[in-house]
Amino acid sequence: MYLKWYYLLEKQEDFTTMEITNQPTPIYLHTNIRCLRKQMNLSQEELAGKVGLNRGNIASYEKGSAEPKICNLVRLANFFEISIIDLTKKDLSNAEAFNQAHNTYQKLSNSDQELIEQFFLKSQEIQEVIQSLHCCHQFKTRSINDMPKDMQIMMMNFEQLFDASQMLMRNHQSLMDFIKCRLK
Repeated sequence: MYLKWYYLLEKQEDFTTMEITNQPTPIYLHTNIRCLRKQMNLSQEELAGKVGLNRGNIASYEKGSAEPKICNLVRLANFFEISIIDLTKKDLSNAEAFNQAHNTYQKLSNSDQELIEQFFLKSQEIQEVIQSLHCCHQFKTRSINDMPKDMQIMMMNFEQLFDASQMLMRNHQSLMDFIKCRLK
């Protein structure tokens, strides 16, 4: 569903003329992977090596018996230099459709890639700081025998804050992992 809305937003000029129907949109992923691989004169093994998968993955994607994880889908789209939407929703066996998809694909600039790498490093640094604060907090609280009520409440609040920051960092890490896939 997300991809459908993203597609509509990405192609706003098509949105005004598009009829809303209950018909499922055809998925061309398996035929596109096979077609694009053959256009590049690659075996399944060669394509798999270039995108960090194994031949069995590519074979099952081309048969339509399995769908790639989002990270693998991103790698395939990047390798073919087309958007995920175009890889899944357009019939790219048509040379004109492929050229249009390929021409609208935008690679990240070197400065964008460097900026993303800085975000990765900063994210790791923040995670280490949060873990260090938590270790220090646990060490200090073990050394206090009789703790006043207000200090117990502060400790509970700190633990809640730590749990929230851990959840935020996990979500952030998922986003960073997704971006890493985009760079490969």
